[in-house]
Amino acid sequence: MKLKIDGKDYSFIFGVKFLRNLDKNRGVEGERNGMKMNFGMGLTVLMPALMTKDASALADTLYAAAKDNVTQDQIDNYIDNCKDLNGLFSRVINEIKASNTAKPVVKNLKA
Repeated sequence: MKLKIDGKDYSFIFGVKFLRNLDKNRGVEGERNGMKMNFGMGLTVLMPALMTKDASALADTLYAAAKDNVTQDQIDNYIDNCKDLNGLFSRVINEIKASNTAKPVVKNLKA
């Protein structure tokens, strides 16, 4: 997926790296025996937020999927000024659903 942000085309890929980034930033965390642990599940946590049109979830999604060096601030500003936010949500959700690596997680969420 490509988006033009600040006049430059940026690529977003919803593959394994995207899932790892989500697990780091939005994963389920817990503590056991005084040791903090991240259990992953970032996409599982994120999808309901995207479905309910949570703009911060959309920003985190795009940042995690960014192939190029785009900053969180650039993405936030892009979303803040997006004229078709519903269309952007739909586009991102459809890209995730079509991703070979994310498809099984999304399918299991519907079960």
